[in-house]
Amino acid sequence: MNIDNLQYISQERIFMNEPVLISIETPNNLQIINGKNIFKKDINEFIIPSSINKLGYRCFNGCLSLTTINIPTTINEIAYKCFNGCSSLKTINIPTSVSKLGNDCFSFCSSLTSINIPTSITSFGNGCFYRCRCEKELKKNERIPIDCFK
Repeated sequence: MNIDNLQYISQERIFMNEPVLISIETPNNLQIINGKNIFKKDINEFIIPSSINKLGYRCFNGCLSLTTINIPTTINEIAYKCFNGCSSLKTINIPTSVSKLGNDCFSFCSSLTSINIPTSITSFGNGCFYRCRCEKELKKNERIPIDCFK
């Protein structure tokens, strides 16, 4: 399959039947990671290329081994359930380019102890921090609506 001109990955899977996904090479012009691309994959680190501007619907949902993610400054949105259930994810640095966090985007990240919330975020989705280990600390931030923890 030739993916050199690929700019978008749909909600359907692009990887099937791999026992362990060790690495992914993405084309330089890919703009959105979306759907079930990396859904429930056994991968512990993923480097997002700087060509990506949106982390879409459920793209890392259920990646139980994911411990590290580096979000480039080209990202402006972290969508619905993007990191939902990433129970090994410990820290995340959200760049100031991000303005929107989708519903449940970090819900059930039970190992997440460190997350920065830049002032650039103007839209917080419902349940975006539900059942995160850092929930107690985040509740001290008056900018974060209470619905983020339900």
